[in-house]
Amino acid sequence: METMEVMEVMEVSDQSVVTRVANLPLVSSTYDMVCNVYTNTKDSHPYIRSVCEVAEMGVKTISSVALTSAMPIIGKLEPQIAMANDLACKGLDKIEKTLPILHQPSEQIVASAKDAVTGAKKP
Repeated sequence: METMEVMEVMEVSDQSVVTRVANLPLVSSTYDMVCNVYTNTKDSHPYIRSVCEVAEMGVKTISSVALTSAMPIIGKLEPQIAMANDLACKGLDKIEKTLPILHQPSEQIVASAKDAVTGAKKP
């Protein structure tokens, strides 16, 4: 691949596909819901809190080591990562057009599903 092509792809892909997915209303509202359940569970069950805190420390340690080890490789693969991100963003554009439900928060989807079930039960 020529250097100019790589530069063009890197300029086009200002957005991270991960950020775009995380910002989808369905994904972000579901994430918030899961975080609330996790926090409430930790707060109300001391034994579970202890296990979760140990697991969280382990994840932080492993993530830190992995990031430190991966940085040299990530730097070398940056053009390929940018190209993959660009392709993933284009794919996400198509998925968003095909599945408009991604732009609704999970609460709205659950409410719509409940209404559909309730409506189906009525004679």
